[in-house]
Amino acid sequence: MQTKDINADIIVSGAGPAGLALSLLLARAGLDIVLVDAEKPIDVNAPVKPSGRTLALLEGSINVLKAAGIWEALRPSVTPLRNMRIVDDSIKSSDRIGVTFHARDIGLEQFGFNIPNAILRKTLYADVLKTDGITHLSATRLAGYDIDGGKVSARTEDGRVITASLIVGTDGRNSIVRKVAGIDARTHDYAQMAMTCLIRHSKPHDFTATEFHRSGGPFTFVPMADNHSSVVWVEKTDDAKALLAMKRDDYRQAIQDRSCGLLGTISMASDPESWPLMFLSSNALIGERAALAAEAAHVLSPIGAQGLNLSLRDVASLAETIVDAARLGEDIGSATVLARYETRRRADLLTRTNGIDRLNRVVANDLMFVKDMRRFGLKALAKVPPLKSFITHQGLAPAWDEGRLLAGQPL
Repeated sequence: MQTKDINADIIVSGAGPAGLALSLLLARAGLDIVLVDAEKPIDVNAPVKPSGRTLALLEGSINVLKAAGIWEALRPSVTPLRNMRIVDDSIKSSDRIGVTFHARDIGLEQFGFNIPNAILRKTLYADVLKTDGITHLSATRLAGYDIDGGKVSARTEDGRVITASLIVGTDGRNSIVRKVAGIDARTHDYAQMAMTCLIRHSKPHDFTATEFHRSGGPFTFVPMADNHSSVVWVEKTDDAKALLAMKRDDYRQAIQDRSCGLLGTISMASDPESWPLMFLSSNALIGERAALAAEAAHVLSPIGAQGLNLSLRDVASLAETIVDAARLGEDIGSATVLARYETRRRADLLTRTNGIDRLNRVVANDLMFVKDMRRFGLKALAKVPPLKSFITHQGLAPAWDEGRLLAGQPL
């Protein structure tokens, strides 16, 4: 059992991309960080196993990663996303209705970049290991914490005690920080599963992501390097389990049948992976000397690829709030300081979480009048350029909580 006590400015519990990025930003601003990471250590020199789990990074997220100091290391692994196509294929007896959004139509070279999840996490992880000011506790779980004398006193399952002014939960949907802080959350089980795998294909993807809307959920091709694409396929849980029980070539044929010939002949480049879909939205972002960010605060459907981008906006806002307070000599864990973070994030989180939740429910709805409304909406977008432009801009960036980091300025 570990008995050594640790003192720090901030405890970050959870070492996904959001927790790693936040630790880097805060440490580079001169704060002492303890990062509690429940996962086993990563071999940063080992090759990354092919996987369909990828992330779409929009411009604001890229700027956050630049500030964290890792963007140049990521560049060889990213694929530009220049076009986004949405196709309604929910009525078998009717023609498909679709609309394509082009980055060039709003003056951009690309909407953003796609990157394998494992490469992003490994690159962040490697930088954390060599950054002064971060004590990284791998394979370590947070057991709980107390507030004592204006400080957080956190306990790990292996017996360490960590004292800090603030604890931040980036520890996912089952967040210990959220539970100990007494913050409730709204949740909903979608009764859906997301499946993903990496595929090769004979036709070029032209750097276009294509999302088919069908009754079980969205079926999406995400462009990757070297004529590869990631498949993100959402189905009702029982249907997904039946698909995952198929032999590998039968599963490949199921993808081929649903591809509408878009990418030519398809072959599997990785095994399928899956996870259950749910909605989660915490009722608050802050507690006594505690703050929540990323999936400790919100869990979304993959439709629209908003999840990580929303999480990195949390990271940017929280980092700015903490660092600004520290520079002014304020107590970084005080209720006054933390309230600034919650106020900054409220509108963006409310609109995005509720918007994605409603969109997922609409896309997976089998009612004929809902299908007709979806198709009418796509036709309108295709025929009314100002509406199409407005929707494109709203999907890329919020009109609030821009901050320094999202705009590409230094912390």
